Amino acid sequence: MNRKLQPVLFCLPLAALVAMGATARPQQKKPAAAPKKPAADKPSTGGFERDVAPLVKKYCVSCHAAPKGTGGVSLSAEKTFQAALKNRAVWEQVSSAVLESRMPPAGVPQPSAAERKRLGETLESLFSQVDCQINDPGRVTMRRLNRAEYNNTVRDLLGVTLRPADDFPNDDVGYGFDNIGDVLSISPLLMEKYLNAAEKVAAEAVVLPGNGPKAQRVTARALAGLGNAGGDSGEGYELGRTGDTATASFDFPTAGTYKVRIQAYGQQAEPRPVKMGVSLSGKQVQSIDVPATAQNPQLSELTVTIPRAGSYKIGATFLNNNDQAPEDLPFRRKGQDRNLYINYIEVQLPESVKHGIALVLPKDSSDAAWDDATWTTLGGLAKRALRRPVTPQEKTKLIGLARLAREKKTTAEFAEGVQLALRAVLSSPSFIFRPEPDAKPNDPTARRLLNDYELATRLSYFLWSSLPDDELLTLADQGKLKDTTVLVAQARRMLKSPKAAALAENFAGQWLQLRKLAVVQPDDTTFKPPLRKAMETEALRFFTGVVQEDRSVLEFLDARYTYLNETLAEHYGISGVTGEAFQRVTLTDNQRGGLLAMAGVLTLTSNPNRTSPVKRGKWVLDNFLGTPPPPPPPNVPELDKPGGPIVAETLRKRLEIHRTNPACANCHLQMDAIGLALENYDLIGRWRMNDGGKAIDTSGVLPDGSKFNGPGELKKVLLTKKSQFTHTLTDRLLTYALGRGIERTDRCNLDSMTKSVENKGYKFSAIVEAVVTSPPFRERRGDESGKKVAKQ
Repeated sequence: MNRKLQPVLFCLPLAALVAMGATARPQQKKPAAAPKKPAADKPSTGGFERDVAPLVKKYCVSCHAAPKGTGGVSLSAEKTFQAALKNRAVWEQVSSAVLESRMPPAGVPQPSAAERKRLGETLESLFSQVDCQINDPGRVTMRRLNRAEYNNTVRDLLGVTLRPADDFPNDDVGYGFDNIGDVLSISPLLMEKYLNAAEKVAAEAVVLPGNGPKAQRVTARALAGLGNAGGDSGEGYELGRTGDTATASFDFPTAGTYKVRIQAYGQQAEPRPVKMGVSLSGKQVQSIDVPATAQNPQLSELTVTIPRAGSYKIGATFLNNNDQAPEDLPFRRKGQDRNLYINYIEVQLPESVKHGIALVLPKDSSDAAWDDATWTTLGGLAKRALRRPVTPQEKTKLIGLARLAREKKTTAEFAEGVQLALRAVLSSPSFIFRPEPDAKPNDPTARRLLNDYELATRLSYFLWSSLPDDELLTLADQGKLKDTTVLVAQARRMLKSPKAAALAENFAGQWLQLRKLAVVQPDDTTFKPPLRKAMETEALRFFTGVVQEDRSVLEFLDARYTYLNETLAEHYGISGVTGEAFQRVTLTDNQRGGLLAMAGVLTLTSNPNRTSPVKRGKWVLDNFLGTPPPPPPPNVPELDKPGGPIVAETLRKRLEIHRTNPACANCHLQMDAIGLALENYDLIGRWRMNDGGKAIDTSGVLPDGSKFNGPGELKKVLLTKKSQFTHTLTDRLLTYALGRGIERTDRCNLDSMTKSVENKGYKFSAIVEAVVTSPPFRERRGDESGKKVAKQ
């Protein structure tokens, strides 16, 4: 490096932040103002006095009278809807509790079904009228790129295989997701990590002319699998038994054909040489003889076809230990042994794969030629990185940074200058964050449509967790993304892309809480890493299939197929599935089908030493029905507390005793019934008919009278609540897409979105279409001063 440049590079973080302000705006046409909403009629409040207040007085006030009603809930003071509106949170709970038959509690006079419907639906209608009158698009706090988004962005921007964000601190979680603007803060440590990452990525991306794409190599000490790092030579990864495999994970930036090189040797034994199998994601693609010895290792080369960008495992398997074949027996008796040793596994990126920046060298040594070449190399990339056109001021400062590397005007200095400017781009707040600057940021009445670049960015990070591609940016340049027809067409295109796998990993992985599988520790000796990974993969592959085949989201509740490999199929007792590769399997009984019957979900909702009907029931209420129970009251005895008061011969009996506590009864009545229906699955999701030698009773009834026996009938009951499930899934997907929690004022939009999905056959694309065309996704407003949203 040019020594004169070193002090400048040391000061680069400050220069970058000054050069690339987060509030810089592209020069473009002023965005059109958001259409004014037609004035809505004020809600008719007579329905409250006529249909709600008399029923509350008749059935509720005896327990919930001011000033100290049961459970801290008082309903006697509000005589009008305007009064109830000031205590809205409580009255919303009244509505749901009455409609779901959770209130009034057993043992007191009960309203008829017609009275329940009248009270609950009247309250819902009144609140909905208020929400629809406001129709507030809300405001999203400026979002920082989280770890997954940062890795995907540098991969798609530059074609590099580095994953620098893996070294970042874990992102905070709000409303169930790690892409929520309110919790994506930035600490001095994280800022330092971003700046270091920019330096590493820029160094990897700027490739001098004539230097081909780099290879990724994993040496013996970093290989994983059944074997030993080190062997006779102290170098190779030793595989001593037939079937032993050494694996290495590689990031492939795009689909295509890649060269794989494996350096290996063997401890030989007559009459045959060591044989090595090479696998891609567990499926063998080639068998290779390895007659070489440690003194002269063999370098084997083959090609593999990668169907889509992502991380894949390349494996080297020992195929012929001499204790297996009959013809080897005489030699084994002579003390000859055969072993395979792997020195390294390497993947070469092909020339056709974009890797780094293609430098456009200056035509001559003039400053103007160097400036032109710098911007030809960097201009388009800077636009993609910032997700908008670069301003003239930013262009000037970036070229100025590149000039700092010039001394003798060598090719190396030109590359160094581009690298310096690239570091500035990657250190910019406009890259690290996703700004949507408002003219009146503190005015909550200042409502506007997003501009086309902001729409492109929201759409790409929603579906791909990455930056917009060239097609999206071209449409943004043309001002076409405000057209909802174009926006929907782009969303459908993007869902079919391999990059939509990010939606499964980052949305489904958090909605279904599958990320917790990495840390759960069931007390079961069969729960090993291959099974843990297979559980997660099944759910993610299933979700991806629904997305990319545009199937009904009701298949999340029940389906006649799933995705299995040999490990998970054996766990389920399903025959005919071999190998580590996952395949679609048709199910022939009701033991499996849908997310609820997947071992991953069943494992993460169990206790370490037994199943947990409470956790499983709560999981369903929260993730499928959108009715999470409140936190448990204090001083409630634990079911498993040694010597505690809750002792019974079965778990069902213990839960029945638990429900005799009035403070627990209403919530547990629903949770327990759902969870007990899943008791045929043990703590890691295996099917069973008995527990501790006693037959399992999986019958149950919900507060609304729905009866079921076992997981198959439970799923049928859940399918009768398909509207509620669709509303919940839409709520979760909208939360993830917006990067903020859903508020009361979103209810009107959510209700209309749910109806739209139902009218379109519950297709997954219908939910995405409803999300991306909704006012909260396409619009924003200023914020109220001092507003704070707490972490959840």
